[in-house]
Amino acid sequence: MRDITLCHPRLQVLAVQLKEECGHQGLKIEIGETLRTKAEQDALYAQGRTKPGQIVTNAPGSSYSSFHQWGTAFDFFRNDGHGAYNESGKFFERVGSIGVELGLEWGGNWKSIVDKPHFQLPDWGSGTGKIKSLYPNPEAFMKTWPAKEQEAGWIKDGIGWWFRNKDGSYPKNQWELINHHWYLFNPNGYVCTGWHRWDGNATDAADGSGDWFFLDNTPGGPLEGACWHTREDGAQEIWRVE
Repeated sequence: MRDITLCHPRLQVLAVQLKEECGHQGLKIEIGETLRTKAEQDALYAQGRTKPGQIVTNAPGSSYSSFHQWGTAFDFFRNDGHGAYNESGKFFERVGSIGVELGLEWGGNWKSIVDKPHFQLPDWGSGTGKIKSLYPNPEAFMKTWPAKEQEAGWIKDGIGWWFRNKDGSYPKNQWELINHHWYLFNPNGYVCTGWHRWDGNATDAADGSGDWFFLDNTPGGPLEGACWHTREDGAQEIWRVE
């Protein structure tokens, strides 16, 4: 998941401060992955082992050994048009230094699997041994956090608009009816605007298949991304479903 509001309240504050301070120093970043489920962690652990790719974590989901599962860690990426993980100009080292000054632990300082795009709260050490000795699982730990109401709604980040459901999930590679209007979301979970294809299973399939749809592309408009349709009289309008 990539919703920082699902994380520990203090981590949320530090994430905002990190973005602001980085911006002041000319470093444009966005928050990437935040809370991670057991299944998501297991899938990441399989990479480089039973699935293609390089090894990026030593923590299987069943062990609760990633602070992402405890809601006390987040990843970030570069958002200045030079590539999300382009290290030129010591970009990640500069962001890491800012995070450390704010009180975060930076994965770039680790010895085993250096993780430059990673930050976490330092309260329980670099490993999860201490927090696991205090709480049987992440759910028990999260019950100690201040209660807050989780609301569904639109969220805009440095890439575009996406829609957060009440459980923290978000639609991706699918159509979603929201407030009487149809919206098409790409595989990364961002709402599409302008002309896009849908083949019944995927958005903008690589083989060029699918029917074309026009999604409102008025920047900042109240219905940006809403699907248009043609009425019986031939006029075109944003489609409203009653």
